[in-house]
Amino acid sequence: MSISVDGMTVGQLHAHIEQLYNIPASNQKLLYKGQILRAENSLVSAMVPSNSKVLLIGTPRAELAKFQEQMTRRQQGQINNAKYRANAASLYRTHDPLGISDEYGFGSFEVLPISHRQNEALSMLQKLARDQGVKEIMQKHKYRVGVLRELHPQERTILGYNRNRGQVIALRLRTDDLEGFRDYLNVRRVLMHELAHMVWDEHDENFHQLNRQHCKEVVDLDWSLRGRTVGTAMDYYEPQTDDAQNVDGGSLKSSGFVLGGTVPHLPADSSEHSPDAKRNLAYTAYKKRSSSSS
Repeated sequence: MSISVDGMTVGQLHAHIEQLYNIPASNQKLLYKGQILRAENSLVSAMVPSNSKVLLIGTPRAELAKFQEQMTRRQQGQINNAKYRANAASLYRTHDPLGISDEYGFGSFEVLPISHRQNEALSMLQKLARDQGVKEIMQKHKYRVGVLRELHPQERTILGYNRNRGQVIALRLRTDDLEGFRDYLNVRRVLMHELAHMVWDEHDENFHQLNRQHCKEVVDLDWSLRGRTVGTAMDYYEPQTDDAQNVDGGSLKSSGFVLGGTVPHLPADSSEHSPDAKRNLAYTAYKKRSSSSS
């Protein structure tokens, strides 16, 4: 950029740049031959020869605000995650809060043991269980899930898992910083994926076919949508075969290894440090405390 600085002081040049580029004067640095122009009341022409280049270092207000917002969310996320780790052995567990007495459905719900927006997380799990399309799928395929659980976003490699064909299904509900929630329809799509693991462990063609069927049925079987135009391509989510591994890596055994995959060569005691084993330890501790207090 080229700026005429005739009769302009350094301070006036800062103000002019702020007006042109929305970079606060306090955040500007003007350098000429490696030296910062500091004398606010001095004429620029007395310090910098005509037609010389001056280096401007500064960040516009909008970018500063965005950066500050990101830092605030990151700090809040660290606080939220610290609270989670401090209370990791405690569970907010609700047994059949929807009054589900059907043979097929979800037995109970578990959300992260943190007080921050816990009711909203529970409401999302309950909404999934109440979803008419989901309920119809559970009845049609005779699916019974023991626990529908919230998965901590720190487990960033997966969006959910299905342990032992329905003993536990876990879903990621929150964003990484624990401040927000993922889109409901995206979470429901992951649930359709995990329900396909009720029948098929590996991500083979049998699994993909059932997953696609679930994604179609969750719309087709929802009687509350009748009267609308359904059955079009826009209504259905078509799961991509290549994306399946990014969801959960396959159904989990009790040990947490992937069925049909290569079992990793780990030290003899490493299984106790696996994410699945850590979850079990937390839940076992909770149950022991519950039993001792009753």
